[in-house]
Amino acid sequence: MSESSFNATAIPADADADAEQRQRWLFAAADQLRLAGRGEAALRVLAVEIAANGRGARHRALLLSRLAQIAALEPPSVALAGLRESLNQRLDAPSRATLLAVIATIAARTGHPDADALLRDAGTAHATSGDRSSARHLALGRAARALSHGDLPGAHAVLTALDPDARTARRDATSVRTEAILVQLGLGRHQDARTATGQAFDDTTSTGTPLSGTLTALDCLRMVAVGELPEAAALAAARLGSASVDISQETRALLVTVIAEVHYRRGEHHAARVALRACLTRRPWPDSTVWTPALCVAVRDPALSEPANLLGSIVADLHRSVRSLLPVPQFGPRLVRAAVAAGDTQAARRVTELVALVATRTPVPLWQALADQTRGLLDRDPGALRSAVDGLRTTTAWPALADALLDLANSPRLRPAQAWEAAHEAAALYARIGAPGDQATADRRCAELAATPRRRSSIDEPPRTGIEALTPAEERVAEMLAGGATKKEAAGHLFVSFHTVDTQLRSIYHKLGIHNRMQLVRAWDRHKSIISS
Repeated sequence: MSESSFNATAIPADADADAEQRQRWLFAAADQLRLAGRGEAALRVLAVEIAANGRGARHRALLLSRLAQIAALEPPSVALAGLRESLNQRLDAPSRATLLAVIATIAARTGHPDADALLRDAGTAHATSGDRSSARHLALGRAARALSHGDLPGAHAVLTALDPDARTARRDATSVRTEAILVQLGLGRHQDARTATGQAFDDTTSTGTPLSGTLTALDCLRMVAVGELPEAAALAAARLGSASVDISQETRALLVTVIAEVHYRRGEHHAARVALRACLTRRPWPDSTVWTPALCVAVRDPALSEPANLLGSIVADLHRSVRSLLPVPQFGPRLVRAAVAAGDTQAARRVTELVALVATRTPVPLWQALADQTRGLLDRDPGALRSAVDGLRTTTAWPALADALLDLANSPRLRPAQAWEAAHEAAALYARIGAPGDQATADRRCAELAATPRRRSSIDEPPRTGIEALTPAEERVAEMLAGGATKKEAAGHLFVSFHTVDTQLRSIYHKLGIHNRMQLVRAWDRHKSIISS
């Protein structure tokens, strides 16, 4: 459909009886232009109608909502260009305020240098003569800015103040909920994200919004984060194969990210490379930011492309906006791991600083652990890696925990026995989440460590006794059992078998010279009192 056909007499007359028909025609015209690769023209069609609006606030709100939805489906460069051009129309003040807020939101998501200025302009326009629509989009812009800076609590506070269930907000409810789900993923609240996704899907059914593809992609990312790998891959592949019109480049990139991540964890490298090949095309900023998550997967494969080349692009985009690091916990440590392997200390340090920045602005256990892990990888510090493992145990991010255990096992400063235990636990956890490729890597590390000659104790080194004689794995079992957990509960929490816990408990009793659980509780209490004194 050409732009000239938009101006043709085929448009229904401006009569009340034809209002709904005219609206359907306009939306269909915009959709066809977008599908034909003419996103700017699609936005212009809607902007012209907004400027000519003679049917009141409700019709204007519908048009602005569809304009924002189409902008979200376009690459950032196209959306920004089309929206900026739309400002040239003779818009009423509320429409201009909303349009400025939509532009500011896209700018903030991509880390545009003008984002702050655009948000100020949008805020001024809204304060002067904005309405509820501009208020919602201004809030989305401010939340996007907070996310781009790693301030998840700030974004959460802004989004919590919005009510997507309000009747006047129904058309923008999915956009609000999508951002809220991203925040929940970043905070490690994966069950909350799952519940919110189900509610958001109900909204897409009732309102007909074309953003359900983004919801599916976020749900797949949640599954990847918690280790539901087969389910994530199946859902992502089904969504990509549906050829639906509501799959934007960003959604497609996220779905490819999920599929490739699962393939690599399964050890299916060829399939992963096939999925990622189209992502490696060089794209100028800001469109490059759309594909950053997929590139965070690609850096783990030296055969796909030189990691150093990918790292330069990824790090540059992340310094504009850390948004791509937020939903999948293992991305930050993976980039540092790839940079260290490639000898790119500068890139490793810059990513470590970014993760630490997010951890400072978002002081939750997940990000504190990720900051420890990236620092441990950069500095080769087993203490930091051990702290990361302990922190990740308190989260539901099982793949990230398994990766941290393997990082600990690969630490050259760790005693072979402790490294073997970390590798063994990583292998068990990889098996549990359905990642046989990663499990094989951990098993190989176990075999290497098993073949490492044990260092004989120096005659000047006093033998370790009491709790200090326990291995790290035995310490974890002792702590849980002394705290009241059953052997079955300890096995489930530590991702090991009941038999393993039973064997370790017998070793604990032998090393401590005790015979029952009550004695273990007393020994552990004495140990804690000594540490705290």
